[in-house]
Amino acid sequence: MTSASIEWDQAAAAVREAQEQLRAADTTALRSWAEEAGLFTRSMWPKIKRELYKQLDLDYDVLRAHEAEQVTGEVADAAASAPLVELYAAGDERGSFAVVGDGGEETAWYGTFHAKDAIFRRGDQVSADDSAAGKASFLTGKLRAELGVPTIRLILHISNPGVDGIRLAAITAKHGVHLQQLDITDDNPAAQWCEAPGHRAWQAIRLTDLLVDDTAVQR
Repeated sequence: MTSASIEWDQAAAAVREAQEQLRAADTTALRSWAEEAGLFTRSMWPKIKRELYKQLDLDYDVLRAHEAEQVTGEVADAAASAPLVELYAAGDERGSFAVVGDGGEETAWYGTFHAKDAIFRRGDQVSADDSAAGKASFLTGKLRAELGVPTIRLILHISNPGVDGIRLAAITAKHGVHLQQLDITDDNPAAQWCEAPGHRAWQAIRLTDLLVDDTAVQR
């Protein structure tokens, strides 16, 4: 029996044994169960998801998309008069990233991707820009927490049209951030910071410097 066949048998058995627990679970619970059972691996997780569909009629990816859409909508509804942040983000396929506000060096977070970055793959430009955009969402979420507000709005400028805006909006919503606008531009100062030597931690930024005047933003 091949290793793949063994894994399929393990996935089928794991889902069968936990079916009562999994039947009404949301995606967070499903993923937690898989992680605790040692099944959330690159090889096993796709098989687990398929067994969830086969045995329980649970389509994890569809369920996750619906949950993300709901969260995104709730954050958007609550963000009508929330504070506004405007950021530029860029990545470099060679391994660097930058997130920059209007304050130049004072609002620049830049450096190299962590070796275990969940999104970036060396040599893949889309993944570099995608990860950098996610860092912009994270940074905005940190400001939201510092301000103590339930939601905050983000206008984000990137240069790569290959970044999935719908997925990015769902990620930002998890940080309590409403992605109000995703602008694709060739005039991206963050790209220059990707070339800067060394690094600068996000903790060095005075996060309130990222706020912009809603009436002054050009759309």
